[in-house]
Amino acid sequence: MLGCEKNINSTISVFGIGSVSAQPDVIEMRITLGNTAKTTKAAQDEVSRMVRQALTIMKDAGIEDKNIMTASLNFRSEYEYTNRRIFIGQRAEQSIAFTVDNIDNNSERVSEIIDKLIQINGIELNHINFSVKNSADYYVKSRELAYQKAVEKANQYAELSNLKIIRVLRISEETNQQISPMNNRMMNDSMAYSSAASTIVPMGELEITTRIFVEFLLK
Repeated sequence: MLGCEKNINSTISVFGIGSVSAQPDVIEMRITLGNTAKTTKAAQDEVSRMVRQALTIMKDAGIEDKNIMTASLNFRSEYEYTNRRIFIGQRAEQSIAFTVDNIDNNSERVSEIIDKLIQINGIELNHINFSVKNSADYYVKSRELAYQKAVEKANQYAELSNLKIIRVLRISEETNQQISPMNNRMMNDSMAYSSAASTIVPMGELEITTRIFVEFLLK
């Protein structure tokens, strides 16, 4: 109809990222104990002895049974490849994953456990990861920061467009929330050893990050 102006609402969609730092208080580790012998049983008997030794070390360190589990158990024939395939023996391997709690108040506890474990000949340290046991409060804060960043960004774009925010239309959060190391990025899968043969495991801090998508109505 002539003389009438249609009111068209504008929207803006922005991402907001919020990050907070946290001191790790839990460490997750995975070790593999392996042996090669003439028969599978002989190889497994030796691995079982190594496992018992590792479990004793963990129990003495105060690690509870609920925090220790077998991650994998493998048996295979092992060969050496030169000009032809040469049979070496039967290989048995058992991987154990375990969690050490309350490391924030005793950082040397992890070093002591590793120092004792590496005395087991044939052991492999496959994985070491730092985390926070109770991360809910950190995510609450990171969400608040992410939302504030989104509002700041939306307000800036609105002002540049001579508009203003009316209300939020939609909020969504990335499903894969992130906890990443800050100062200990190089220590996730490797150990450093001092001249005194004591394992050094810097823990640094963790960065807990939330990413959100927010759609605003403008006028």
